[in-house]
Amino acid sequence: MTVWGMFSLVALCLGGAAWLLLKSASALTERAAGGTRTARRRLMSQDSLMEWLVERLTAAGLPASPAVVALSGGCLLVLAMLLLSRLGAVWGPAMVLVMVLAANALIRFRAARLRRRARRQLGPFLGHITRGLGAGQGLETAFEQAIKRSRPPLSDALSRVKLRRQLGQELDEGLAREGQILRLDELRLLATAIRINQSHGGSLSEMLDAFASALHQREQSGRELAAMTGETRVSAWVLGLSPLALTLFIHFTQPEFLAPMLESAGGRQALMLAVALQLGGGWLLWRMLKSV
Repeated sequence: MTVWGMFSLVALCLGGAAWLLLKSASALTERAAGGTRTARRRLMSQDSLMEWLVERLTAAGLPASPAVVALSGGCLLVLAMLLLSRLGAVWGPAMVLVMVLAANALIRFRAARLRRRARRQLGPFLGHITRGLGAGQGLETAFEQAIKRSRPPLSDALSRVKLRRQLGQELDEGLAREGQILRLDELRLLATAIRINQSHGGSLSEMLDAFASALHQREQSGRELAAMTGETRVSAWVLGLSPLALTLFIHFTQPEFLAPMLESAGGRQALMLAVALQLGGGWLLWRMLKSV
């Protein structure tokens, strides 16, 4: 690819990012101006690539807005084009792939850590709601008071639920939506419990007490399981990192050993196959870790 071709591709990608930004901004303006209940509900739905990216960043606790997404995407595209032009046809795509996978892994790691912290904070939050209901407060009043007593990241997620409620969405729908964004099943279960209570009645305090007790037991069981499978996790990390560490060691200590592979077409193809197998094996090991 020529230099002009690369710059044309960068310009095209930046134009697409700007178009997504303008489309998202215009959609938000139209919905805010509509003022109807249907429009407000659509405001909180996932109906564009921009909103999907914003939600991914939100779930990871990163600054999330259409402008931030468009600017970050443009910078990453420029960096990718520079890598392709500087490193050539073999290492350029490999480094771009590594960059994309690293960014995705970072977002996933932050989202998982935030999700674990929010899950640990749900028990005390439910306790605050239960005490508020026992003191004679309504559900929404107890919910707002419990938000004030909560800490990030759970308080940030619940504040977004409160904002959706002010825009006209039902409380259970807002909780379910936030649970979908954060991939936090506990929030969706809480939304289901509130929906059942509002539809069929019953004691919400007892239901929330049972829910909090189940969360506590689940957290305790998770800690015990993590302690039991610690050796398996360490073995998976060793198996996954050993080929990469060995390759880097050979490259820096005896670069002439890998020179024939890098200089021949067959060697480069074998190297790309090895990278693909390494990534596939890492993915399989990750799935094994997730299963335990």
